[in-house]
Amino acid sequence: MALSKYFLNTVDLLILLIFEVIFFGLVLWAIEIGDIARSYAVIAVMIISLCPLLVEKLLKITLPFGVKSIIALSLFLHVAGGVMRWYWSPTFPLFDKVAHFVSGLSVGLIILVFFLLLDMWGVRYRKTTILIAIFLLMAFFGGMWKVVEISNDVLNHTIYNDGLSDIIGDDVAHTIGSLAAVAVAYLYFISVPPGENLHYLLRRQVRPKKAGPVTI
Repeated sequence: MALSKYFLNTVDLLILLIFEVIFFGLVLWAIEIGDIARSYAVIAVMIISLCPLLVEKLLKITLPFGVKSIIALSLFLHVAGGVMRWYWSPTFPLFDKVAHFVSGLSVGLIILVFFLLLDMWGVRYRKTTILIAIFLLMAFFGGMWKVVEISNDVLNHTIYNDGLSDIIGDDVAHTIGSLAAVAVAYLYFISVPPGENLHYLLRRQVRPKKAGPVTI
């Protein structure tokens, strides 16, 4: 089991590093097409996507498998959607909805990690309470994001929002994403061995030691 968890964490890290390379490519492309403002946004995202690694290092923990890579994927979709013009491309009509779904999933998992950290620090909640909180907090953050999106369109004359149907579609995508986060959190919870607290999911994984020669 230790080997399996270490392997999964290594895969998660490799996926994150691949996204860092992709982000660098997006910076170069944004500069190439003269979209300097978005090149700065991609640089910021490169830094933000590394924050989970910093959290692991500072707190001496290992985040559950998939958290680092899904956060990177969510950030990629949002910045690439602007730099590559996928938000407005007829080739990807549902791109915005996919981005909102992944965002709902990633933010939901970030909320889960927050509760796991509280559990590690002795502030513990029932599993059911955490699952409900993930859904409700994600609904709140989704609403706030929509306010920011509409405000950005008004102030900067962008077209990220396309009317009532777009708002409803985004809310549906957010909701499905948050439900996916709840489902993933539940799967994490049932993997916790009997007698262990939930912060077992944050236990640092280290490379298993090789067995030495057996002397008979």
